[in-house]
Amino acid sequence: METRTVRILFLGFYVLSLLVWIAEEIFTLTNPPEYFDRFRIIIATVESFIALSSFLVVFILYKELKAEAVENVHAKSQIHDLKRTNRILKNPELGFWAEAKAQMEEWNLSEAETEIAILLLRGFSQKQIAAVRKKSLRTIENQTASIYEKSSMRGKLEFISYFLTPLLPEED
Repeated sequence: METRTVRILFLGFYVLSLLVWIAEEIFTLTNPPEYFDRFRIIIATVESFIALSSFLVVFILYKELKAEAVENVHAKSQIHDLKRTNRILKNPELGFWAEAKAQMEEWNLSEAETEIAILLLRGFSQKQIAAVRKKSLRTIENQTASIYEKSSMRGKLEFISYFLTPLLPEED
């Protein structure tokens, strides 16, 4: 069954339960206490059911709010990506490098890390970067690891893919 239909059915059932509870309270107030004692088990059952239903409603609302929050984060991420793609596609040649440098600034890459990141985007290996920058391979490996950590990327392919994906046509 569709989530909305289930929600409406449950809400209807909950409202009906509340109406039964109100009727039961009116019944107990208008009749003598000894008359009430005969139906004590039924009344306690109805009240327990309403209490459990209330907890269930709160739980369902909590789960839905949590799911909405996750969807909201995902939507914000998609909007950010689409805006980035739009900026790049307005002027592909300049837009790409301007956007790449802006993203590196957002990640708080140092000047050296930015240079290395650009060389990574150009397809250089760590050994080639070490030779070009006249640094040890170990230094370049450490700086590359720092770049991946700051950008939340797992490696060179994911790092390059992050920048190239906006330039690729949409999949059908």
